[in-house]
Amino acid sequence: MNIIYNGADITGSVQPTKLQLTDNSGGKPDSLEISFSDSDGVWSKWKPVKNDTIQILESGFDSGIMFVDQLSQSAGMFGIMALSIPQASKTARTQGWEKVRLLEIVTEIATRYGLSLQTYNIANHLYERIDQQEIADFVFLADLCLAEGYALKINNLSLVIYDEYAQEQIAADPKLSLFGEGNINDSFEFLNESTEIYQKCIVCSNGTEYIEGSYSATDILGPTLKRSVYATNQAEANRWAKGLLRSYNKHMITGSLSINLNTNYAAGTNISVEDIGLFDGKYAIHSLTHDLINNKTSLSLRKPLEGY
Repeated sequence: MNIIYNGADITGSVQPTKLQLTDNSGGKPDSLEISFSDSDGVWSKWKPVKNDTIQILESGFDSGIMFVDQLSQSAGMFGIMALSIPQASKTARTQGWEKVRLLEIVTEIATRYGLSLQTYNIANHLYERIDQQEIADFVFLADLCLAEGYALKINNLSLVIYDEYAQEQIAADPKLSLFGEGNINDSFEFLNESTEIYQKCIVCSNGTEYIEGSYSATDILGPTLKRSVYATNQAEANRWAKGLLRSYNKHMITGSLSINLNTNYAAGTNISVEDIGLFDGKYAIHSLTHDLINNKTSLSLRKPLEGY
């Protein structure tokens, strides 16, 4: 294992007692939590500060560059929590765009923080008007992507946007299959949820004219979700109704389990679960945590949606 701090390899100078890396498929930043034995006060002498960078390399696995978000100290111990986004990106902003395309907004925000941009299967929608109102850039962008059915992920100085439905259509990697009586450790839990699962979403917009968009799931019996969202045309309202419905219903069937440490698993990829019983099948990895000290990988899974 190599621990890179502000570009310098400090592996030989520290003793980590806890090291957990959380990889999210989208919507919130990846994170790193690490604790060190520090009876000699080495970290106090180094004077770490927020927004320092830290990176973990382990047998071909790379956490990517993360930014220190929290520092802690107790008797003989020192702790760091880092995120894949810089501190400056947390600042709330207000901004408006007119006659702007999605990729223009995304590129502007990515450039603001020195991030490269990668997109997969997204449409470059045109917006007559879009507003960011007292909200941090990546929260605003994640919400916009969610309405479009896209996921926003930030990792290793890259901003990635991909179509969730298209990603879910990719076949599960047979090399990463999980078996109930094989590589799944301890207990596991799967759940088919009804709370906040909806049959239909209606988007109401009171702009210059009243617009009502909607989208229905054909395989769900349940209540209707209603949201007031500023939309400038019917197609946009319908599209956002579909994206908002997906954002809730994609968590209908979920699972959580742990396996021996395996850094070949990554959030956003599809795997197959077998020998569980009722919940066997294909799942998308919603998030995971690699515990490099206890040699364990914990997975949070969700069943892909059909048709949207």
